[in-house]
Amino acid sequence: MLNGLAMNTGEPLNFQEECGNKPIDGELLQDIIQRQSDCSIIAKKSRNGDGAKGTTGMNWVARDTTAAHCGGERLSTKRAVLTLMAKRNPSIKFTSITGMLIDEGFLGECFWELKRNKAPGIDGVSVEEYGKNLVGNLKGLVKRIKVWKYKPQALRRSYIPKGKDEKRPLGIPAVEDKIVQMGIKKILEAIYEADFLDVSYGFRPKRSCHEALRMLDKAIMTEPVNSVVDMDAKKYFDTIDHSWMMRFLKERIADRNLLRLIGRFLNTGVMEDGRYTEVDKGTPQGGLISPILANIYLHYVLDLWFEKKMKKEIKGYACLIRYADDFVVLFQRHDEAKRFGEILKERFNKFGLSISGEKSRIIEFGENVWKKFRQEKRAVETFDFLGFRHYCDRTRTGAFKLGRKTSPRKYGQKTIAINLWLKSVRNKVKLNEWWKIFRMKLAGHYRYYGVSGNYVSLDKFYWQTRELALKWINRRSQKKSFTYPQYEKFLEYHPLPRPVIYHSLYTLSH
Repeated sequence: MLNGLAMNTGEPLNFQEECGNKPIDGELLQDIIQRQSDCSIIAKKSRNGDGAKGTTGMNWVARDTTAAHCGGERLSTKRAVLTLMAKRNPSIKFTSITGMLIDEGFLGECFWELKRNKAPGIDGVSVEEYGKNLVGNLKGLVKRIKVWKYKPQALRRSYIPKGKDEKRPLGIPAVEDKIVQMGIKKILEAIYEADFLDVSYGFRPKRSCHEALRMLDKAIMTEPVNSVVDMDAKKYFDTIDHSWMMRFLKERIADRNLLRLIGRFLNTGVMEDGRYTEVDKGTPQGGLISPILANIYLHYVLDLWFEKKMKKEIKGYACLIRYADDFVVLFQRHDEAKRFGEILKERFNKFGLSISGEKSRIIEFGENVWKKFRQEKRAVETFDFLGFRHYCDRTRTGAFKLGRKTSPRKYGQKTIAINLWLKSVRNKVKLNEWWKIFRMKLAGHYRYYGVSGNYVSLDKFYWQTRELALKWINRRSQKKSFTYPQYEKFLEYHPLPRPVIYHSLYTLSH
């Protein structure tokens, strides 16, 4: 039954009549769950549900099996009910959900979802070590959470390459803190997936960057797009304002314990080279709750504001597409695009954010612009989004189409990373061992960048990395290991994966 919960009696459970606009506490949630006669809930896609917001457009039915999200991610009945409540009544505020949901069984489920190959936090305890006394550890953890004595440990600072000369800071939590963060993440997702708009794609179930690219292609090919606002929030994860973050969370959550837990994670300091540093803003990258908190922040700052307010003031076509902090806005009228760019800067400043000047532009782009510039013998500008450079291209018959290829900046970063990895591994591991990893790295690159129209970039990457491999094989010692014919023979028996187009993104023009 659409937008309802099918009971054993066949009657829908009306949450608005049941709950009204009052806060949802643990007792009311437990009462609703008990009245389901222990039947689980499964979300099934409606045939007419394409383009619906959040979980709208799904059929919710009762079954005798464990509840599961349509994307395969298992949800408990309690969290499924949270999602239904949030979906049916946007004004509901949830209370006492921490006491209802966070127990040893729930945190045990979170523990088994942790990746085993990740670096430990400042205490040096790995996932395997924590699991040796899992029952006792979880029992003590739940007790501390219940009496408000749980406090996260400081994050261990680490850095990963971001560009040629840049590094991105990561905050690595302790295993115990990862477990609690995983639990909070599940609870927040259960509530906010009903609120998030379809324009948001980053770090959400059943949504990927390729879906965002497909939406971009469809909009440019079928709508009257003449301008693109290409914006990027400067150091977004490091500049999120904590006070605004908590105010946004209180729009949906009235559980003081849950809010206190999230606040403690936001204010957790960083340990680097034996020195402790306090933080008063930002959500450190590396934490499991950072992506969902970042999405909630921009949901209120950008998504809702654009859909509910800005669109009412815009006369022509306008469309926002966002993946995490990277977003583009398409406009029919260039004057409205420029006006939006100025208003957006003020909007971001109000909430402690800023626009990156280097990565942000407003350009003329689209089919009409392409035709006009061709007559004037001018080149249409390009823009980068999600690692791809988008440009105006034409089909074999001369019609307009949106072209895309690997962004030159990303291409350079990938080749540099492969080169450094080959250099570091050539003498540490035997050739037949690191060659398997090398093949997987290439396959992963094709999986992401293997989109329609990008075969030339993939093929170039294949040949360049192939030559880099030969270079570092021959630098394992003063004597060359392979001549080129020998290398070709080696590749016959140990071939590298060739480029493959995995994602078809083309949309026929109207």
